[in-house]
Amino acid sequence: MPAIKKHAQATINRSADDIWARIGNFADISWIPGTEPQNCTMNGNLRSVTKDAWSFNLVQRLTEHDDKRHTYSYDLPEPISFESIAGPGKIVHVLNGTLTVTPTGESQSHVTWDLEAEDFIAGGAFVEYQLALDTVKAELEG
Repeated sequence: MPAIKKHAQATINRSADDIWARIGNFADISWIPGTEPQNCTMNGNLRSVTKDAWSFNLVQRLTEHDDKRHTYSYDLPEPISFESIAGPGKIVHVLNGTLTVTPTGESQSHVTWDLEAEDFIAGGAFVEYQLALDTVKAELEG
């Protein structure tokens, strides 16, 4: 199946350093709604996330992390079956992401979360990514 690209984004009234302090740790998923930090483990550059609603572990490989540029990227190191939630034959081969915080002023930044995934999961993943950015915006802007 072809992979498609989606782009979640938010402008947050906080410095890039403040935002990065909250979302820049690849091992910390506590800012992403619907995830439980205790269900996330790191082994080298591999992050494993489980959810009660899934019958699988989502393993993502950190491919780039730059605290100075406020960005990290990850990919899917091995295909994963989404058959339990998406139906027969639904195997994901591409689930790549890049999270970036770009300062737009002293106390404002633009956050983007770029996604590349198979078309049958891209829409749902995009909704989750946008919700995560909207949630962290609300949290940080108080």
